[in-house]
Amino acid sequence: MIRLRALLTILIVGGGIYAGSKVAPAYYTFYQFQSDLEQAAMAESYTNRPETAIQESIAARGRDYGIPLSLDQIRVRRTGDELSISTEYTVHLDFPIHPIDLKFAPATKKRRL
Repeated sequence: MIRLRALLTILIVGGGIYAGSKVAPAYYTFYQFQSDLEQAAMAESYTNRPETAIQESIAARGRDYGIPLSLDQIRVRRTGDELSISTEYTVHLDFPIHPIDLKFAPATKKRRL
């Protein structure tokens, strides 16, 4: 009985470490991209660049993180002194038993001071 419990504990801990090693990089990339998106929105809120140019800039930043974003996935809205940028993307993770798709939706809204 003790050996079975020890084996089960090792399997559960090992499975948790394996799952964490697959999921953690996706969330880390999301947080990095979210931070970069906020910085870009702050800087772009003070410019008069067209929305399509901002979309292309955000798509390039996404590619830097390995996130393939099309211009259709990136929404940029400028209203008065406010700039909002949002996007959605999915990361597919292949697990042996059940593959999953993680959906991320980074967004930010910045206002000129």
